[in-house]
Amino acid sequence: MPAMSDTITVDQQTARRFILGKQGLWPGRRWAGLSGTRAATRAVEHLQLDPLVIVARSHDLMLHSRVADYRPEHFDHLAYRRREFFDWGGWLAVRPMEELPYWRALMLRSRNHHPDLGRTARTYAEALDEVRVALRERGTVSGRDFAAGDREAVTSYRGSKDTSVALYYLWRTGEAMTHHRDGFERVYALTETVAPAHLLEPVSEAQADRFHARKLVAFQGIGRIGALSFWLSKRVTAVEQRVIERDLVNAGEIVPVAVEGWRGAHYILAGDVGLLR
Repeated sequence: MPAMSDTITVDQQTARRFILGKQGLWPGRRWAGLSGTRAATRAVEHLQLDPLVIVARSHDLMLHSRVADYRPEHFDHLAYRRREFFDWGGWLAVRPMEELPYWRALMLRSRNHHPDLGRTARTYAEALDEVRVALRERGTVSGRDFAAGDREAVTSYRGSKDTSVALYYLWRTGEAMTHHRDGFERVYALTETVAPAHLLEPVSEAQADRFHARKLVAFQGIGRIGALSFWLSKRVTAVEQRVIERDLVNAGEIVPVAVEGWRGAHYILAGDVGLLR
C-alpha cells in the first residue's frame, strides 16, 4: 500500500463523482429529516446564508437538495435552539460550533488588522459603547431596537444606522454572535451567552492557518490550497502557502491527487482516501 504522501491518480469521472458525493449530491439524497440536516450541514463545510429569496433562501435550497423531507425549521432548530452551528464572516456561512476556536482566531485577526473594521471602530466608538450596554442589559438586540429617528444616518452596506454598523462590527470581531433570526434579520447576543465557555478561547495563529487550509481542501472535495489570503484574513505569500501544504502533507492530514486532464497539485483529506479508491 502506498505511503500517505504518495500521489493518487484518478480519472475525471471518478473525481466528479467523488466531489459530488462529498457534497451530498451524488448518487442522490442520502440523508433525511433533522439528523440528515445535521449531517448535510456538516458535509458541505460552509453552508452559505443569503438574504435574497427567489424560490427559497439559499441554505434551504442547499439542504433540500441533499436531505429528504427537509423543512426550514430543521435548520433553525439545530442552529438557534441546539446551538450546534454558528454563522460568521464577510462571506456569510454556517459552520459547526465546535470549530469556533479556529474562527475566533480569525475574528481577532479581523479586529486587529482589517482596515474597514478599524475605521468602523474609530468612527462609531460611541455607537459601539451604546450597543455593548444594550447587549448586557437586554440580553438580545437587533438593529430594529434602535429607532431610526434617534440615530445618525449612515451609508453602509451593513446598515443605515450607526448602531446597525456597530452591531455588525461586534459580530465580525467576536464580541457578539447570532442568537437567532427574526425572519432573516439577525438578533444578536454577547458571545459568552451563546457559545459554550470551553470554545471561547481562540487557537494559536499557526493552528488556525493549518485548520482553515485543511478545511478548504475538505470544502472542495478534491482541491487546491489557494486564495488563502481570503480565507485566513491576512496576506499569505506563495512561499507561505507552499509551507502550509507541505506541513499538512507531511503530517498525513492531506494526500496529493492527480486527476487526469487537470493541471496543478490537488489534494484530498487523508481520511477520504478509502472513498476515492
